[in-house]
Amino acid sequence: MLRILLEQDEPGVCVTAAVIALSLLAVQCARRCYETYYLQVFAKSSKMNLSHYLVGIAHYFACIVAAVGQAPLFCGHQNREKIIWTDTRTTLVSVPCILIFLWACNEQYQTNIIFANLRKDKKTGKIVTEDHKIPNGRLFERVSSPHRMCEVILYTVLLILVPTKTFFCIYLWVLSNQIQTAIQAHEWYKKSFKDYPVNRAAIIPALL
Repeated sequence: MLRILLEQDEPGVCVTAAVIALSLLAVQCARRCYETYYLQVFAKSSKMNLSHYLVGIAHYFACIVAAVGQAPLFCGHQNREKIIWTDTRTTLVSVPCILIFLWACNEQYQTNIIFANLRKDKKTGKIVTEDHKIPNGRLFERVSSPHRMCEVILYTVLLILVPTKTFFCIYLWVLSNQIQTAIQAHEWYKKSFKDYPVNRAAIIPALL
């Protein structure tokens, strides 16, 4: 099945790179699941378009297929004696990639805490409003959408670990999607709040 989807008979990454990429994706998905159920404060009137929901499922499926499907034993490379378990490149980039990924993952989490606290009472922690307010602190001092900026960083790390054409296509999708929505959010903030900080960029500090 994977060979049909990827149209590739030779592995594009070593075993170690695929395992690290999958592990980092698992961390990201687990954190997002926790935030959705226990942290984020959604307006009662807010709804998700079914197409967006389906695209999200397809996206993570594609990420897993791109990582696993181009690893040894999953694309026709069955001889265990010839399997590339690791390589010099993966050895050099794995630790920096893991650290950067975890940093960006934590910054996304901190960003969502800030968003949630905007709708809660500071003393009791109870939800008191569903209104939008200007977020401040941490990476918000530089950009309007630090969670989107960190999302780009996360997938940049994954692309470094899994530098295949398939994952590059996924990366371009994430990059274009995050930049577009970040610009839209930035413009909305500026129109909705007259006192919105003028020094903030949309998603890339001092550039965009």
